[in-house]
Amino acid sequence: MSNTFCVMPFTHLNIKHEGKVSACWRYPDKLGNYHNETLAEIWNNSNTKLLRKELLTGTKSTGCRSCWDLEESNSNSTRQQCEKTYDYINQGIVEQNLDNDYDFNIKNLKSIEIRFDNICNLMCRFCSPDYSSVWENAVKNDDILLQSMIKYGTYRKSNKHLFLTNEIIEEITTKLAPNLNEILIAGGEALYHEKHYDFLQNLQPYAKNIRLSYNSNLTTLKYKGKNVTKLWKNFKSIWLRVSLDATPKIYNYVRTGGNINKVINNVDYLNKELKNLDISGTCTTCIYNITKIVEIIKFFTEINLYFHTSLVQYPKALNIKLLPLELKEKITKEYNNFITNDAEKFIESNSKLDVNKQLQRIKKFGNNVINYMNSENLENEWNLFLEYTKILDTHHSTNYLDYYPEFKIYS
Repeated sequence: MSNTFCVMPFTHLNIKHEGKVSACWRYPDKLGNYHNETLAEIWNNSNTKLLRKELLTGTKSTGCRSCWDLEESNSNSTRQQCEKTYDYINQGIVEQNLDNDYDFNIKNLKSIEIRFDNICNLMCRFCSPDYSSVWENAVKNDDILLQSMIKYGTYRKSNKHLFLTNEIIEEITTKLAPNLNEILIAGGEALYHEKHYDFLQNLQPYAKNIRLSYNSNLTTLKYKGKNVTKLWKNFKSIWLRVSLDATPKIYNYVRTGGNINKVINNVDYLNKELKNLDISGTCTTCIYNITKIVEIIKFFTEINLYFHTSLVQYPKALNIKLLPLELKEKITKEYNNFITNDAEKFIESNSKLDVNKQLQRIKKFGNNVINYMNSENLENEWNLFLEYTKILDTHHSTNYLDYYPEFKIYS
């Protein structure tokens, strides 16, 4: 078996609102542009077939550099995770059904991720104008902020606001939906987008066969009189990752514009209301929350959210590999002590969660970010974080040391 094989180009398309179609949510390069091609055409165009060939023949495609970085850092990559998530397909099945030119039947497209737009009600510190309309409006009125975000790679400057076209939405809901078993919906914030509710309504004929998977800030469950819960009930299942990334003490700093109490109330409501729900809390792990990782685990547990993490690899200024070694050692020691001595008892005493399931998730996703943090010493680039953070603090009229006193001696 090829040591670079990945299931994603054989079962998934990732659709960005700016027109780009890629192989997965970690793939920064472009397979095609849906303004010029249909999804069916992109599925077997020359770029997609070249990627398939590379991954089947042991070539580390440059578009997959995020996964190679994770694997070299002793962390579980998206490629490795997807091998388990999409276990209905493997290299053997692919090779049996693949044409000589790496063409693959469109019926094998089982999973799609979409973003309708960058419309969002929050301004998270690790996000950018590409994925938040609040950030987009901010850089339009603050040239210093704009130039800084371009410099640090958090904004791909564009004079044209782009969004998912009605033609592509129709292609999904009418032509592709009958074969799909999963649709991932990201943002912006989909629950604040009118097209999202219309999209779910049009999928109702196929709902019983489709799992919906979300990343959502969960600050609302209604939009313009439409209740998403009523639509969700008809789908096979709902995988909901609530983007929290913080404890209540730092939530408003990390997720500017949010309301933690609304989120907690919505989590409680959904846990009671939906029988087809698999809900977890995500810590999008970066320098703004890694020093609080044990506190975040406890907080998620207390509000009955299973633990999950993702990693901010870019912009580099927020990558946890930049932390001073002394801080890394402290974080690692606190985390390992919690896992070894306190985690099981804490879950039992403070939540309604399945203890073994939560403990396994804490170890799996917690170990992943701790291993990544410790895999490389980039503390000589710590100033990238300080410089970037001060730019954001100037814009928000905040001071990071009010929330992270542990950084004072390194400032």
